[in-house]
Amino acid sequence: MGICALLLVRAVAAQPVGPNPTDKAEADRLFEQARDLMTKGDRVEACKLFDLSLRKDPRAVGTMLNVALCREEGGAIATATRIYSEARDRAHDQKLTEHAEAAERKLALLAPRVPHIKITLPANAPATTRVIVDDLVLSLDQLGDLTVDPGKRAIVVAAPDKLPYETTIEIKEAEHRVIVVPALQGAKTVVIQTSTRALYGKVGIASGALLVGLSLGLGYYAEHLYWSQFPAASRDGQDAIADGKNCYTYTDSRLNHQRHCNAVGADHLKNATTIANVSTGVAIVGVLAAGLGGYLWWTAPHVSVDVASDHANVAIVGRF
Repeated sequence: MGICALLLVRAVAAQPVGPNPTDKAEADRLFEQARDLMTKGDRVEACKLFDLSLRKDPRAVGTMLNVALCREEGGAIATATRIYSEARDRAHDQKLTEHAEAAERKLALLAPRVPHIKITLPANAPATTRVIVDDLVLSLDQLGDLTVDPGKRAIVVAAPDKLPYETTIEIKEAEHRVIVVPALQGAKTVVIQTSTRALYGKVGIASGALLVGLSLGLGYYAEHLYWSQFPAASRDGQDAIADGKNCYTYTDSRLNHQRHCNAVGADHLKNATTIANVSTGVAIVGVLAAGLGGYLWWTAPHVSVDVASDHANVAIVGRF
């Protein structure tokens, strides 16, 4: 049986410690769905189902081989190699000769293509130094030869009381790269914090500004509602009456300028007056909130923390 065909066969050998029956049944169902999608040429969705199937049954060698093949075809050849290697070992344990041979052939084909990096730490690097490549945290004995997938790889080297070293490399298939990490510098972190009093002050200022803005909007709406009941000339102090308007203006016998409205217009004017009063109240509250917030912010103590490997200083500065 060829390699491609073998990769679509799920191992059925007895497994010493396997998933519970429910997970096993779900893993089998997902595997069969993935096979169907693979035969239809939908490799992307098939690979997703193979991944799900392996999560349900992590010891299934056939599924593991398919997951490795998906990684290989996606360009993640180092990841594929690690999965093929595990599949080979499990196949040997489960006496699945055909699967073990398929994994061995794949490993032999991929080995020359896998990129390698060597990370060299400075001579004075402490034993507590941590090295992270992408999301993988490495032990110090892994730094001499690490296989990685081709493409961009992020490297971070960190140690207590030291500034971290960070770099990003672009590595190609079959490339061997040496990363020399310079001596890590002593860490110095300056953190400026303000007390909760300052936070409340900022909130007060922001809230006050919002309330003042709201009051302006309400005032504009109240004015519009009021004068929309009258003809345009009434706003200019003229006598005016117009169809479709609920109010009009006129001059009485004593030459006093008067405004008169029907019931609908009177209700609108009453509402406009109420909204205007609310607008005034909101403005007052907004100004008071902003003023109080400004006072709290201005008088809040500021805490400066300066921490380094050889000292630690704390300073409190305030305006009282």
